[in-house]
Parts: sequence; structure tokens; C-alpha cells
Amino acid sequence: MATKNLLGTRTVSLNDIFNSSNIYRVPQFQRDYSWTQDNWEDLWNDIEIAVESKQMHYMGSIVLQSNDSKDFLIIDGQQRFTTLSILVLAIISEIELLVENKIEENENKERVNLLMTQYIGQKDPSSLSYSSKLFLNENNDSFYQSRLLKFKKPLNISKLSDSEKLMWNAFVFFKDRVSKHFKDISGAKLASFLNNDIGELMMFIQITVEDELNAYTVFETLNSRGVELTSTDLLKNYLFSLVAKSDIDLQQVKNQWKRIIDVVGLKDFPAFLRYYLVATRKQISKEYLFKEIKNYVKLDKAVFELLDRLEFYAYNYMALAAPGDELWNTDKDNHTAIIILKTFRVTQWKPLLMVACEKFEVGSNDFKRLLQAIVVISYRYNVIAKLQTNEMEKVYSRAAINLYRNPKPTIQGVLNDLKSIYVDDEKFKHYFSLKQFNTNNSTDKKSLRYTLYNLESQENGGCLYDFDTDKGTIEHILPESYPAIWQTKFTEDEFSKNVYKLGNLTILESSKNNKEAADKDFETKKIIYKTSKYAITKVIDDTEWKLQNINIRQNKFSKLACGIWKIQF
Repeated sequence: MATKNLLGTRTVSLNDIFNSSNIYRVPQFQRDYSWTQDNWEDLWNDIEIAVESKQMHYMGSIVLQSNDSKDFLIIDGQQRFTTLSILVLAIISEIELLVENKIEENENKERVNLLMTQYIGQKDPSSLSYSSKLFLNENNDSFYQSRLLKFKKPLNISKLSDSEKLMWNAFVFFKDRVSKHFKDISGAKLASFLNNDIGELMMFIQITVEDELNAYTVFETLNSRGVELTSTDLLKNYLFSLVAKSDIDLQQVKNQWKRIIDVVGLKDFPAFLRYYLVATRKQISKEYLFKEIKNYVKLDKAVFELLDRLEFYAYNYMALAAPGDELWNTDKDNHTAIIILKTFRVTQWKPLLMVACEKFEVGSNDFKRLLQAIVVISYRYNVIAKLQTNEMEKVYSRAAINLYRNPKPTIQGVLNDLKSIYVDDEKFKHYFSLKQFNTNNSTDKKSLRYTLYNLESQENGGCLYDFDTDKGTIEHILPESYPAIWQTKFTEDEFSKNVYKLGNLTILESSKNNKEAADKDFETKKIIYKTSKYAITKVIDDTEWKLQNINIRQNKFSKLACGIWKIQF
């Protein structure tokens, strides 16, 4: 059995792309033209550098889909295709202007016809209009064909859609740049500039595949920028195509898709989609999102079911990253827990909580208990032990799927599913006794504040200051600046290894920290500490401050921590 050739790769110039009978189509539901002046200026600067140096300029990779090597879908590269076509039209329109001004009229008329045929398309013998080699999406193609290809200024620019305005402004921008490029403009110079300079020096890696899935895989593998936008577009095109036979269904799907994107955001959609699949189907990496959706969404009914679920979960997903969301308004503890999880910069728990928002009442004790358990697990596993997150994601995914599929879930069942990522007390105490927080790192500093304020609550009988809003500052008992007065107590190596250890850190009022304690000796600091309102600072009453004192204080904290961050399974 012959092997099917699924992928072809070659280096091509702009002339190679357009100097053929090939047809290029932007998929019907691909996003609209969106390049702005910054993009146009970057392209023009690249062209000028290439022309001046006579060196080829690499324009990146383009991914095309085709079964017959004549008619191509532009999977990745539509913005560049469209912009370069507009640039071509801007150059040809300048030659057309010479014709109108009777400058080498016959020669320039022939140049216009040759270049239009070469880059734009054949002229129809009946209508005498050029048939296009490039067809844009459903929102942009009419303007491209009826206005740009005919060099016709829109009747009312203010009435154009945003993408049409961008296309027209790009045309005007390149006409202006082209006219300024030549001191002595002529049809011959313009034609040579297009055909010999831009056409030959602008280079692409052209990757051709035979189906959407291979297009998606290639794109994910090769691109380091813009992946989220294009992978989202590819999925959108696929879903829209399944319902396109019905205008009513298509419009409904478009509207629902827009609502989801408006909630989640275009850039974050792939992450949201992955979390949805991790929560409801199986653990999956971003590279296989499209393949997974295509495996089970094959009919129009499945499209509606998927979008219904995505729309429902979109609001939960966004709330999990937003402590100010109305979902948390009714319960202070839940609100605080979301702030804490955001402080930790841990996200693996999100699929489970997306499902929990549906399965448990958000204000219920079961939901609150789960949320608090996730805080404890994240603190032990991620903040203190800093263990690998791969296993954590697997556990959260299994727990989420079990919860999603269970018609009568219990909080105890969910907690049991999480047991394997709960760092036990002995390991937790060990990691905690060694823990350092780099106070120059904003994430570390926030986690440190959270830690110290919880230890403070334990020391002062449960009076809990808000770590996020309280005015207390981080005090380094052994000063961070390592002043001379402390250099007899700690060697440079001892200083670097201990200054950020938790045992050396405490909370102090800002006025006392900045003006009084600062870089003073320990005897002076000790007097200041006694006047603090913070219990963990008041009790610092050692005779001197050495390595042993730091370790003793940190070991004490590690024992307290086991009781503070604990889950009763």
C-alpha cells in the first residue's frame, strides 16, 4: 500500500506564490483582517532593508491545506497574504496613476495588465474585471474584490467595518510609502521594485498539508508566537463548518461563540478549553486540543452541546482568577481563598473547582471545605515543598472527571481523590524547616506575607490580620543589607544562606521598620520588637542572634505550620 504524502515543505518567494495559477482562500470563518500601522511599518522597513542590501528576507512560515496543489486554504499566514496583496495593489495603482496622467501611457498600461495578471489574477473577457488569486473571509472578501482590486475609493470610509478600514488604510499607507521611495518615479522602476525586489527577496517556508488536523499539528509545532489565536481560529472554523448548511444554526453558533470569547478572551481560550477537557474527559496537552475535539464533535448536535457546556463553564473559569467576581461576594472565606490561590500562582486545581462550582452550591459547607483543602494542598505541595506539578495535574484531573461523572458526589469522595498530593506532616515539617523566601521576588514576598500572618494568628490566639491589606512590613532580623555591625556575627556565606530563611523574617510596623529597626544591631532591634503589635515579633527575646537562633525559630514555625495547614480526611 502506497504511503500518503501528508506534508510538503519548500522555500518560496513572493513571486513563486503569486506567479502561478494557484488559488488561495482564507477559510470562510477565519478572523477578519487585523494588522495595524505598526505591522505595516515593520513590513515596509523589512522591505527597504532587503532592497538596500539585496539580501533575501525571511517572512516566516505559511501553512496551507490542499488536496490538489491548485486550490489552497490559508491555515496560517492570512494577515501576511492579505497585506502583501494590498502592497502589490498599491504599487500597481501608482503605475495606473501614471497612465491617467498620460506618462508613457501605452507602456504603463501594459505594465498594469502584466502585473495584475501576474499577481492578482486573469482578466475576465466579458466583464473585463480581474478574477482574484486570493479570496478573503466572509466579512472581508467583498470589499477586497469590489474596492481594492478595482482601486475604487470607498464612498464613505466612516461606514466601513473595522477590518475594512484597516484594509483601506493599509492600501493608502503603502501608496504613500511607495511614492516617497522613489525620487524620480516611473512605471519601469515601480515594476522592477515589485517584480525583481519585493517579489524575489521576500521569502517564506511554505508548508502544505492535506487535512485540518495535520495543519493544526504543524502549526503548533513550528510557531512560537500567535499560537493561541490561530489554534482558536482553526477550531472555530471546524465547528462553524459542521453547522454551515443551515444559516439559522450558523448564526446561532456564531453568536454563542462570540459570547464565550467575550467572557474568556481570545488569547486565553486555548487554556480554558484545555481545562474544560481536563475536567470532563481526560488529561491532555495543548497540542492535542483540536484532535480531541474533532474525535468526538462530528455532528451539528455535538457542536451545540459543546458550546453550551463551554459557555456554562466560561463564567466559572473566569471567576476562579478574579477574587472580585460576584460569585465570591456572599462568602468572605471563599473570597479570601481565591485571593490566596492567586497569590500562590498555582493553577492545576482549576479544572476541579470549575466542576465543583456546578456540583456543589458555592456557598455550601462542602464547597468551602473543598476550597480550603485546595489552599492547604497548594501551600504544602507548591509553595513549601515545590514539588513537580505534572503529578498534581493528573490527580486534579482524575478528581474533576470523577466529580463530573458522579450523579451524587460527596465532598469526602473528592477529598479522598486528592490524598496522594497532600504532603504528609513529616515531609512538610522538613521542607518548612529549610524554607527561604526571596523578598526581592514579588510572588515569594506575597507568599511570605501569607505565611507570616497565619503564623501570627496562631501565636496571638486567632486574631487574624488580612495579609493582603494590613500595613505590616517584612522585617529581616539579620538585615538584608548585611551592614558592618553584623559581619562579626555572620560570615558572608552564612549571611547569603540565612538572610531569607523564614526563621530570620518577621512582621513589623512600617514606621518601626524603616525608621527605627532598619540596619541596627540586634540589641537595639529587640527593644523595638517589644513595642510591636505583632505577637511573632514581640516574643523575639533571644540573648543574641546567630544561626542557631534562626534555626530554632524556624523549627518552631514548622511545628505550628502542621496544625495551621492541615486537612482532616
